[in-house]
Amino acid sequence: MVYLERWGMLTVAFSFVLAAGCVPIAEAAPAAPSNPILVELYTSQGCSSCPPADALVRELPRLGFGPDRVIPLTFHVDYWDDLGWKDPFASRAFSERQRAYARAGTLVSPDGGSGIHGSYTPQMIVGGRVHFSGGRRELALDELRRAGAVPAIATLEGDAVAERAQATVSLRLSTRAPVASVRSWQARVALVARSARTAVRQGENGGETLEEAAVVRWLSEPLPVGADPIRVTVPQVRELDWKACDLIAFVQVGATGPVVAARMLAMTIR
Repeated sequence: MVYLERWGMLTVAFSFVLAAGCVPIAEAAPAAPSNPILVELYTSQGCSSCPPADALVRELPRLGFGPDRVIPLTFHVDYWDDLGWKDPFASRAFSERQRAYARAGTLVSPDGGSGIHGSYTPQMIVGGRVHFSGGRRELALDELRRAGAVPAIATLEGDAVAERAQATVSLRLSTRAPVASVRSWQARVALVARSARTAVRQGENGGETLEEAAVVRWLSEPLPVGADPIRVTVPQVRELDWKACDLIAFVQVGATGPVVAARMLAMTIR
């Protein structure tokens, strides 16, 4: 499909895909509810421009963007680790996810400009489509409102049971109409630390104590969405208690396309 460059046109693009017809994933829903919007922030504790963007993520619930409206994922990248401070939450896999967005060239700026060249921090990506500096607070809030006004074409539900060193996740995806492009859709599950506090001793933020939220500690490999339910096992991160974590599931068109559904999962701890 062709990725259109405005949130207002995104529904049109997906409507074209749906109209092509195929076997539905689940029974079509009668209404067009809004989904929570997935927001990815690419950040680093070694980047002096990043703390304001991290602060915005922390403040989202207070600003009226709770998990029923916005689900943030904070990905710490590792390419600033040589500036004097090694980010304890950084992952090469998260840096590669960000680079994949850049290579794909499907992200657009808020004014509709196409593509980006290279990676930067803090980068905020809304719904897998629009990117901008996470330090641009008012722009970010405007984009969240705009994205939230687009009717959902799919709904993701699920639950998780955490027991000892792993959690078992079960997901169910339903669509409003038959989907022709379902083979290109991918589900992922992220294990997220609800909050983190780090005293940074060196680097650009040396001497600062950073408060961060929604820190991704583990991300699943892509999961095919044809199965119902979709199942995945999530390992426990050693230093994290399940009670301090959230499990976030989302479905995306390919690896770097629009996010069609996202959900914070209810978790039962045994």
